[in-house]
Amino acid sequence: MQREGEHAEIARETDARSILHSLIVVSRRGVADARRVRSSLSVVDQSLLTHLVDHPGTRAVDLAAAFRLNRSTVSRQVGGLVALGLVREADAEGRGRPLELTPAGRREYDAAIALLQADVAAQLDGWTDEEVARFAADLDRFEAAGRPPAEPLGEPE
Repeated sequence: MQREGEHAEIARETDARSILHSLIVVSRRGVADARRVRSSLSVVDQSLLTHLVDHPGTRAVDLAAAFRLNRSTVSRQVGGLVALGLVREADAEGRGRPLELTPAGRREYDAAIALLQADVAAQLDGWTDEEVARFAADLDRFEAAGRPPAEPLGEPE
């Protein structure tokens, strides 16, 4: 006979497994949707540009920390965005200059996000405003609870 605590623990593990599965499926769909967007931006590019838009003054080292990546990996990604004319270093003193979107980068970003946002809105069609608000709050809470790993992911330096 299972004790109540054991049943709750099993239910929580089952729910956590279900959440992981859903996150994997949503991520896979997001990658597929991002490919469908008529843009020169990869999913990684879109992620980096989104972070720069959401966090003005971000440096490459900040991107590495935010995405839990090695600095050399981020440097290559940022270099690609600079070469495409989508990102530039902002005027600033010292090392580690802040990055910003160029006007072309902002246009690419806005176009890609508009299409992806339309997909999200379509997925939420039929949900009540309260359900959407609750889902948004739960996702914000889940994201905020993320803990950085002991070592950055990506290639070794």
